[in-house]
Amino acid sequence: MMIMTKVKKIMLANVPVLTKKAKISEAITLIGSKPHGCVIIVESKKPIGIITELDIVREIVAKGSSVNKSLDTIMSSPVTTMLLDTTIEEANKIIDTKKYRKYPVVDRGNLVGLVTENDIVNSIGYNIRFHRNLQNLVLILFVLFEFFVVGYKILFNLFAGIP
Repeated sequence: MMIMTKVKKIMLANVPVLTKKAKISEAITLIGSKPHGCVIIVESKKPIGIITELDIVREIVAKGSSVNKSLDTIMSSPVTTMLLDTTIEEANKIIDTKKYRKYPVVDRGNLVGLVTENDIVNSIGYNIRFHRNLQNLVLILFVLFEFFVVGYKILFNLFAGIP
């Protein structure tokens, strides 16, 4: 039986959010104070866009834009989301298809968390290690059972006088 880990078990809560009319400078401050590396743009608790560190670098450094521009001018939209009950396997397929590194997690359309490509890859690695260890345990139990059966037969034959 395969354990079906869900995105809700590995997602990050308390995602940094701003509105689309917030300034790039606000996003820079928020991203700098959180480990997520992005800000989700919301409207009535629904994710409508995302801005990553790379988006800001491209906008400010490469294009020379002002930090006073509103986020709706640089946010990636529409944003690809995942549901709370999305399995890790389904999430991995989404990553393979969309090629993004960060995904807002939604419940009934409302933002509830954030899951990253690294979170999903690490979870898959954990599941593989868990199943490998479980297989090894079953193998050890099987070998011990075989030793018990062979030992029992030897002892039975000795006490029964069977050569």
